Order: sequence, then structure tokens, then C-alpha cells
Amino acid sequence: MAAEATSAPDSKGGRKVSAARDSQAASAGKGPLKAAYLILGDDEPKVEKALRRLKMRIGQAASGDVGDLNIVEFWATAGTSVGVVNAANTMAFLGGLRLVLVHSVHMWKKEDKDRVVAYLRSPAPDACLALVGDKLPAADSLRAAVAATGDVLEYAAPRRAKFTDWVTKQAARLRMELGQEEARLLVERMGEHQHLVLRELEKLSVYAGPGRITTDDIEAVCSHTLEASVFELVDALAAGQGVQAFRALEELYAAGEEPMSLFYRVLWHFEKLVAVIALRSGGGTFEQTQDRLKLKAFPAKKLWRQSNSLRPERARMIVQALSRADARMKGMSPLPSEVAAGLEFELCLGAILTACRA
Repeated sequence: MAAEATSAPDSKGGRKVSAARDSQAASAGKGPLKAAYLILGDDEPKVEKALRRLKMRIGQAASGDVGDLNIVEFWATAGTSVGVVNAANTMAFLGGLRLVLVHSVHMWKKEDKDRVVAYLRSPAPDACLALVGDKLPAADSLRAAVAATGDVLEYAAPRRAKFTDWVTKQAARLRMELGQEEARLLVERMGEHQHLVLRELEKLSVYAGPGRITTDDIEAVCSHTLEASVFELVDALAAGQGVQAFRALEELYAAGEEPMSLFYRVLWHFEKLVAVIALRSGGGTFEQTQDRLKLKAFPAKKLWRQSNSLRPERARMIVQALSRADARMKGMSPLPSEVAAGLEFELCLGAILTACRA
């Protein structure tokens, strides 16, 4: 992780530092994990990398193989702070550390923030609380509370004016030379979705190899995005309409779209839908929601309409299913690698449909 502790968190309120925290640090050759991390920003690849490292260190802290038993995930909707604090105060398995991971903490209201701030005054010695969100004001109470006992990490995605520069840098990491014209073409095709762009760069690397990438290479390899068809797919998923959803999926496959690219579009959509539902339930208007989430008109209208018919708990179940599928599609699937992405994606769609029908 970008900022590691060099000493154990201060003990407060009579709590002592966990032996697991120190032993894990010694075995990893790093400073012990702190009691809390606030991870902010919209640079999704960097945020995900930080979370992967954190989960890996939690796994190393246990005296045996506990899998994900010491990892608990929440989405920050109204009232979830009670469950978060209870989970943090629950003893970890096999003498390890418990990771309590909370997504979208920027959506929490004052009551939930205050409850977590109170917990951080005397955090559990065998727990690591990771709070993830887009951004928080400089004077936000969560910032101050985490800074007092842990680390605040911020990863900002490249702004629109700099996005093509970011694309060329990512290409260079794959030993490809991508000019501004080619970078703009790739962004026109894929939009400013970092995951999708990275996936297309990997495909270009396999297709063209190291060296100069031309517009012909991009035309040959990179899929045209089919925004309306993707929304047809997520509309069917949100409505629990399995036949329509898989019909839309087959049409997207026939048009050249690939499972990983489609997966990240579906993930992006439902993460935004959870945020829209939370803002709407808090009294936010359509215009306020569109501005807060920086949405274009077409997706904003779709998300607003879906937020009226999808219950918050179902939306959270969908994002949880997508998060599990994300890990499996990135190498944790027991399925053969040549078919894993497609099958895991389709299994994930089945889980989404089940959640929407519940």
C-alpha cells in the first residue's frame, strides 16, 4: 500500500495492540497494519490495487488458511455503521486480523459518521477498518478520525484533459508506443473508463506486440462500445428479466464485445445505481444527483428511473455479487483460464437476476 505504518496503532481506552498485527508485520517484512485506512479517489485501478494488497496482508496475519472469513464488506447506506462497528469488534478467526471494508463512505450521513468516529477513538486491536469513497471534504470528521489512528490515502483519476496522456503512459508500460491521435481514437471507442481502456491496451499488446501502435491496429482489435445495448442488458438485469438479459448479452457478443469489457460496464452501472439510490433516499433531486455523480444525460436518466424500482438492499446484493465475480475473473476462478471470464460473467449475471427477483 502507498503508506504503511512503521509502528502499531496507539492503544486507547485500555485496548492493546494485537499480537497478530505485529507478527504479520514481521513475517511480511513491513510495518504493522494500522487500525484504519481511508482510501479516497476515482482512480479505480489504484484503489483496487491498494485493496488487493490490504486483503493479502490480512490473509497473511492468520495462523492458518481462513480464506475470506476475516474479511467483511459493507456498502455505506443509512444505518450500516452499526453493522460496521459490530463487525470490527468481533474477534478474528485463528488469531488473525479482521478486515472490515466499507465502500462508498462519502454517502454516509452525520449519524453514521459519528458512530464510526466514536469507534476509532478506541479501535479493536485485532481489526483493520478500511473506508473507501470517492472524496470527502478536508474538514470531514472521518478524515480527522482516521488520520489520528491510521492513514488517509488518495488516488485521483486523470482528468478529462489529461486522460489521453494517461492512456499513452499505460501503453508505454506494456512497451507500446501510442501517439496522441491513436490515444484519442481509443478513448472515443471505450470512453473514459480506465478498466476498459486497460483491457483494450492488453489486447493491443497481444495483437501488435511491442512498438508503434497504429489506428489500423485499434480498428482491428478494439470493440466499438454499444451504449444502448449495454443499457438494454442492465435494464433487463435490474428488472429480473432473464430471457431478455441473456438475449441482449448474445447480441453484444455477436457485435464483438468481450466478457471482461461488458463486466466492467455492468459493474460501473450498478455501483452508480447504488449511489443514485442513496442520494435519492436522502432527498436528492435528479439534477443534484446528476451533478454529484458527474453523469451524462443518457445514463443519468436510466439510473434515475431504475432507482425508483430497485430496493437498496437488492442493489447492494448485486454489487456484492459483482465484487465476488471481479476477484474470480482476475485469477481466483477454479475454472480453466480459457473459459473462466465468460463463465464467471454469466454466473454473475445469474446471481444478479436472483437478487433482483428476491
